[in-house]
Amino acid sequence: MSQPEALQQATERLDTAVDQLESFLRQVFVGAEDGVSVAALKEQIRFLTEERDRLLRDLDAEKSHVRRLKSANEEVSGRLEALMVTLKDLMPAVPG
Repeated sequence: MSQPEALQQATERLDTAVDQLESFLRQVFVGAEDGVSVAALKEQIRFLTEERDRLLRDLDAEKSHVRRLKSANEEVSGRLEALMVTLKDLMPAVPG
């Protein structure tokens, strides 16, 4: 590739990047015209981040609760099985 071709390609890439930037800025300014400020967007991001963190804490707490319930369920099941064996052993054999 010759130097002029490389320069032409670089210029085209720059034009594309500038077009994308202009499009993005247009979207931002349209939002600003609708009354959405950068400060409001930052506040919304902060709120959503806090909400996500709270939901993650709640999810961790629920997972821990589920683990405790499963453990309790396993313990109760084991005790019931042991009780059933004991009761079978205590029952008199029924003559056939």
